[in-house]
Amino acid sequence: MRIRTFNYYDRILDRSGRSGGIHPYCEMLYFTQGETTVLEWMGLEYEVPSPSLFLLTPNTPHLLRFPSPLSFWFLELDIGESDPFVTVEQAIEWNRLQRSADYDCAELRLIKQTLDTLTSSLLSRKSDASFYEEIALLDIRKTLLLIRHHFRGRIDASEEQDQTTRQSIQWLIRQMETNYYDPLDLTALAKQVHLNPSYLVRAFKNEAGVTPMHYLNKLRLSAAVSYLANTDMGIQQIAESTGFNSIHYFSRLFKQKFGSSPREWREAQKNGRGGAK
Repeated sequence: MRIRTFNYYDRILDRSGRSGGIHPYCEMLYFTQGETTVLEWMGLEYEVPSPSLFLLTPNTPHLLRFPSPLSFWFLELDIGESDPFVTVEQAIEWNRLQRSADYDCAELRLIKQTLDTLTSSLLSRKSDASFYEEIALLDIRKTLLLIRHHFRGRIDASEEQDQTTRQSIQWLIRQMETNYYDPLDLTALAKQVHLNPSYLVRAFKNEAGVTPMHYLNKLRLSAAVSYLANTDMGIQQIAESTGFNSIHYFSRLFKQKFGSSPREWREAQKNGRGGAK
């Protein structure tokens, strides 16, 4: 890794509205002080406060707009195979994060401290260029390492969350199989596993292949078939015993699944002409 170019600007005002460019190098762009700044990069616009760090991959044009005085630095890097930068996908995600990044939070505080040290090292290069460039390169590597670690942590947290969600869905399925006759709806099911109803629908479908209510109705209809075939319970009583609060809704779902009404299905069974599909 080698620092190809470094420039620091202190409280400058952009009057052209066209600061930026394109080059075949990796770039770090750090806003240290100033009000809202707009960066255009990869077809997106990032309106950010200071401090904010942007990672720009090679050959990607970028444009800066800052209507009020801004302090910032940028450096271009020659990157070797042994000193990886970030991927384009990581750069996009990191740059998007700058819109709401809190560098005082525990997750980003160490990155901010390293950036402050890096800024001091870069500004000290004038007094002893080779020594402070070596120190700056260590800080650059540390910054990139911390950012890559940040992404790994988010992936691990996401995987852990996915596993926790799967366990919650599996537990909910067992509860539904045991208590299908209870007065359950989507809101009640979501409360049992402490999930947002719309998120529960997506997560449940990923795990079971159907929505929670579809699965619940399937359980209820299976129980209804057993009652119809093996008892003399009335249709209204069967509907209530299997969790349906409306005989009309029960009959409609039953006919959709089995092609006949509950009463017709029972008669067909007695006459040996039917069967559950």
